[in-house]
Amino acid sequence: MTPPLLQVKGLARHFGGLAAVKDLSFSVEKGQIVGLIGPNGAGKTTAFNTISGVLPPTRGRVVFNGQDISGQRPSIIVAHGLARTFQSTTTYADASVEKNIEYALLSRIRGSAPQRLMRRSSHLLGSDQIGEEINRIIGIVGMQAWRHAEAGTLAYGLQKKLGIAIGLAARPSMLLMDEPAAGLNHEECNELTRLLRQLRDEHDMTILLVEHHMAIVMEICERIVVLVHGEKIAEGTPEELRVNPAVVEAYLGAPDYAHA
Repeated sequence: MTPPLLQVKGLARHFGGLAAVKDLSFSVEKGQIVGLIGPNGAGKTTAFNTISGVLPPTRGRVVFNGQDISGQRPSIIVAHGLARTFQSTTTYADASVEKNIEYALLSRIRGSAPQRLMRRSSHLLGSDQIGEEINRIIGIVGMQAWRHAEAGTLAYGLQKKLGIAIGLAARPSMLLMDEPAAGLNHEECNELTRLLRQLRDEHDMTILLVEHHMAIVMEICERIVVLVHGEKIAEGTPEELRVNPAVVEAYLGAPDYAHA
C-alpha cells in the first residue's frame, strides 16, 4: 500500500507558554485536495508555517514523500517538492509578471548555486528552457494578457494568481495554499475553484489549503481537518463534517458559513 504523500505526526508548536498547535496528526494522499479549517486563532497558519519550514516544530514530525522534513529550511523543503503560497501577495512589485516567475525559477536552473539543493534532478532547467517554462506557468494560471505588466499594477485577484504562479515555479508535487480566496469576488472565487481542480486533474498536483471561504472548501475538498485552539477536533469528508455537532458549533455554524 502506498503511504500518504504528506504525514503530520503529533505536531506541536509553542510560543513561550502558549501552545499554538497541539499534537496535530493528519495525512494527505497523493492527488487529494484537503482543507485545513477553523476559526480565527485556531492555529492553521502556524501549522502551515511549521509544515513548510518557516517555523521549527516544538515536537512531532513532518514526513513528505517518505522523508522526514521536520525542522528543515524552507529552501530544502521546496527542493523536496513541497511549496506554499501566502495569504498576502509576495511579489516584486516593480517587476513584470514574467520577471517574477523567472526569479522564482532561479533555484531550478542547472549549474546555479541554489540548484545544488535540488533533490529532483529531472526538474532542473537549462538556461535555454527558462522561456518555455515561464510560458507553461503563465498558461496554467491564465495570465498571458498580463505577461509584461508590473506586478504592483495588477488588480488584487491577479496578484493572488501571480502568487500561485510563483509557487508553481518550483514544480512542486504538493502545494500548500494559505487562504487563496481571501479578498476575491464571487467570479474570482469560481475561477480559483476551476484552477485548483485543473492543478489536481491535469498537472498531478496534491493540494492542502487553509481557507475561510467555506463554499469553496465544501465544494472542492475530498477531506477536511478542523482545528480549534490548536487542536484537531474533527476530520472527514464535507458531508460528514456538515452534520458533526462539534464542527457546527465551533465553526460551520458561524454567520460566515451560513452566507458562504
